Parts: sequence; structure tokens; C-alpha cells
Amino acid sequence: MNYAALQYQKRSGASLPSRDIEIMALKHANTLLSDKATVHLEPRRLALSSNIKLWSLLMQAVHRTDCPLPAILKKDLTTIGNWAMSYSNMAMNSEKPLRPLIDINQDMIDGLSAQEERTSANTLGTMASMLGANVPTAKKQASANLVG
Repeated sequence: MNYAALQYQKRSGASLPSRDIEIMALKHANTLLSDKATVHLEPRRLALSSNIKLWSLLMQAVHRTDCPLPAILKKDLTTIGNWAMSYSNMAMNSEKPLRPLIDINQDMIDGLSAQEERTSANTLGTMASMLGANVPTAKKQASANLVG
């Protein structure tokens, strides 16, 4: 997590999981990138600059020594991050479409959200088994509640 996020947590007294912060940041970047004003040069540059900053922070987190991600996932995220920052830089001074960046960010949001749903369902299943409930049924119900 970066300095600003840590300072926010200290001041607010609330702590959000880093996954939630990443989802919010990616959604914000997509909002900026998909804004109709991005047809004009300055809002477009602001949106692309924000996307570069976001991916730069994500890449810093991936390359930290205490990052718990498997090596293959770190490699894949590095490849995607390098592409997103490079494409954003090229799009700053050209009329490249922003849709590929929006799609990559959305894929990340979907992946992080799905991971969060699986974690919630597994936690409920573990709690249910501790209470003696039928674990497969509890997991199925938890998944249905998350989807519906």
C-alpha cells in the first residue's frame, strides 16, 4: 500500500483491504478514461496520466520483497503493467483508442472482485464447518448470495 493510503487509514480510523483499494482505484481510472471529455486533449492527458500513475503503483507493489504473489503472477502483472503504461504514454500524444486500457483495467477489476467473492465464500464455509453445518451446502449458499 502506498503512503497516501496509509495516511488515509490512520486518519479515518477505518481500514480497507488493499484489494478493495485497488478495485476502487481501477474503477476511478476507468471512469476518467471513459469520460466523454477525453476527446479533448487536456482531460485525455489527465486520464492517461492517472492510469500511468495507478499502474506504476501497482507495479511497485508487485516488485516489493514482501509481495505474497506467486512468481508467475508477478511476471504476468509486470507484463500487463508495462504494456498499460507504454500504451498510455503513446496515447497521450496520439489518437489511439482508450478502449484497450479500459478493458485491461476492467479485467483486473473482475479478477480482484472474483477473488474477493471466493475468499468470502471460503470464509463462510470454514465458519459453517466449525459450527457443524454442511460445508458444501454452506459454500453453495454463500456463492448464490454473492452472485444474487
